[in-house]
Amino acid sequence: MKKSIWKRLLQIIITVATSIVSALGVTSCGIHF
Repeated sequence: MKKSIWKRLLQIIITVATSIVSALGVTSCGIHF
């Protein structure tokens, strides 16, 4: 039970982090260019 919950949390955190990083990269590129 706990392992599956932690796995799900990790997946959510990873997806959120990647989306934030991609959004920041796009905004920074837009600002630079």
